[in-house]
Order: sequence, then structure tokens, then C-alpha cells
Amino acid sequence: MESKLKEHLVQIADRITPESTLEDVYEQLSLLADIEESEEQEMNGETLTQKEVEEKSKGWLK
Repeated sequence: MESKLKEHLVQIADRITPESTLEDVYEQLSLLADIEESEEQEMNGETLTQKEVEEKSKGWLK
């Protein structure tokens, strides 16, 4: 986990500008962490098909 954090911070550091704020850095770090989590879920088979999402969401949209 620590090496991934460092990797993400290096990626972000390469993109920041003098106008970047700490909030900008945090948002980018959060986005990269979310992408990493999603990729891990996909590799572990923790995804839903479109049909499964449609079935589950029927109750949410009432």
C-alpha cells in the first residue's frame, strides 16, 4: 500500500502547477485510490453485470 501511495504522489507531483492547491492534490489522490480499488474489485470478480445493476436499482428508483 505504501509503495502505491508513493507512486500516486509522484504521478500527481508531475501534474501540479503553481496554481494547484492542496485540495487539488487530495482530489487527484482520492481519484487514483478509487480507480485502484475498482481495478482490484474487478480482478477479484466483485463486479455486477448490467442486468444485475438494473435489477438491484429497481428498488432504489421508486
